[in-house]
Amino acid sequence: KDMHDKDISREVGTRLLFENERVRVWDLRLEPGEATGLHVHHADYLYVVIGDGELQRKDADGSLGPVKQMADGDVVFRNVAGEDVHEAVNAGVGTWRNIVVELKQ
Repeated sequence: KDMHDKDISREVGTRLLFENERVRVWDLRLEPGEATGLHVHHADYLYVVIGDGELQRKDADGSLGPVKQMADGDVVFRNVAGEDVHEAVNAGVGTWRNIVVELKQ
């Protein structure tokens, strides 16, 4: 294990709202320009957008994806093959909020 490993969090949200043997549910809030920090997903997950906003993906190597315009109620589902390490960045002018549901294997 190199030092880099300990900088990657398994916490994919701001606050854990619920967990059982099948799911983990997180509340994620980011102020404008704020990022989650690098975190890892080992399981498929989905998120539900609360309020309109703009989200940008930042990969582990620092490269930025396109800014995505997201609307209240949008749902995004992600299949995770192995693991997915990234950050989420609030690229908008207001507070970003979504609910993340991790589906445990």
